[in-house]
Amino acid sequence: MVNRKKKIIWIAGAVFLAAVVLIILILLFGGRALKPRIEAAASRALRMDVRIRGGIRISFLPAFGASLADLTVKNGEADVATVADVKIGLRLLPLIIGKVRISRLELVKSVISIVRQKDGTLNIITRRGKPSGKRVVLKKIAISEGSFLYTNLRSGGKIEWEGVDITVKDLSAGGTPEGDPLKTLSLTGDIRCGAIKAGNFMLTDVALRVMGVKGVIDVSHSSKQVFGGTGSGTFRADFTGAEPYFKIILAVSRLKIQDLLQESPNAKSMEGLADLSADLAATGKTALAVKRSLSGQVSLNAENILLNDMDIDDLISSLRRSRRFNLVDVGAFFLAGPLGPVLTRSYRFADLVKESQGGKGVIVKLVSVWKVGNGVAVAADVAMATKERRIAMKGGLNLVDDRFEDAVVAVLDERGCAVLTQKVHGSFSSPEIGNINVLRSLASPVTNLLKRALKLFDSGPCDVFYSGSVAPPEHKKLP
Repeated sequence: MVNRKKKIIWIAGAVFLAAVVLIILILLFGGRALKPRIEAAASRALRMDVRIRGGIRISFLPAFGASLADLTVKNGEADVATVADVKIGLRLLPLIIGKVRISRLELVKSVISIVRQKDGTLNIITRRGKPSGKRVVLKKIAISEGSFLYTNLRSGGKIEWEGVDITVKDLSAGGTPEGDPLKTLSLTGDIRCGAIKAGNFMLTDVALRVMGVKGVIDVSHSSKQVFGGTGSGTFRADFTGAEPYFKIILAVSRLKIQDLLQESPNAKSMEGLADLSADLAATGKTALAVKRSLSGQVSLNAENILLNDMDIDDLISSLRRSRRFNLVDVGAFFLAGPLGPVLTRSYRFADLVKESQGGKGVIVKLVSVWKVGNGVAVAADVAMATKERRIAMKGGLNLVDDRFEDAVVAVLDERGCAVLTQKVHGSFSSPEIGNINVLRSLASPVTNLLKRALKLFDSGPCDVFYSGSVAPPEHKKLP
């Protein structure tokens, strides 16, 4: 018993002496005594090269910690991140035996840059060793005045997050035999972002609430600034199964249609409000696997969209003058609805403004409902009505391979039968657009093409192309 007490006293004395020595070293040499330890620990954790270019300041009150100036992270020759100021809370006892254990972390003015190379690899991918299975616990992580940039060199696209403020509390992960920290991840947090930009597309004043419990992460959002409308949404990521599971539900009312389609140069000529909804789910460990498993529904509904520089009715009537105009332009730009930005980012469909300068028109009703399964969106109810005509779309959009699948755009008669059709297939970036066809093979000069086609189908049976929710115009005017 006496020997045991002596042993405990000796251990306590050794720990106390080591602490005194460490404190003396810190007082004498400042942060230089900790700099190599922190760099080594951070490099091991990230499996990248972490360097502290500036000075280190040590603080003992209210808790033991350090402030690091000008921190950089590199993966080989690739720059990944820079941080103007890093504040960390350190556990003293592990430090005595040469181990760095961080209790809190704050990044000020951080810039993170992720690049997808032309060969598909990311600049943050590193060789992963066997998972340690160690448990990570952090009381607080904070990012202020941060920015994030994702660049895809394969597609030329960019996504920028500006004015990012993140606060995460009570983060814990790991500590399981499998070694996958996401399966046990728990946290609470708030994310705010001044602006998210992707090409001409922008969201402002984004606020998210994050809650994670043992590998199930829920993100909720509610804002009055989603495409100019009022919206709410939830996102769930469940890492507890064999494959990660993701689900997103989004509802936005009275959004500005010009904001949704702002990727296109034609968007500025539009005015109107619409309702957008999405209910999608997917599984997979990679982005490609997630795309392939994507399923659910997305929809857009709008009425009375003003077209200040184009008249679709006039364009269809004057096919001879508008040799560059085609029905697919209308289908891809308007009828794709919630998926329109996917297409306009890949290919600039014919500029309708140039084809109808000075014209004015209106889309009385637009409905765009798409069923998604295995990464392919299929038109379920996709049509619009102008003052004089209805136009509908059938077929699919392959979101995995970025291709049209059996897509057809048609001008309808009052019964929903196709009068004129045009097919499109191939990639979004370089689609192959077929000729405008009249069903039952009508040979006519372009000048009277539409009028003769309409007369031909005024009577007699026909195959209904569209029977959805968009009714024919009440007052129809033949060309």
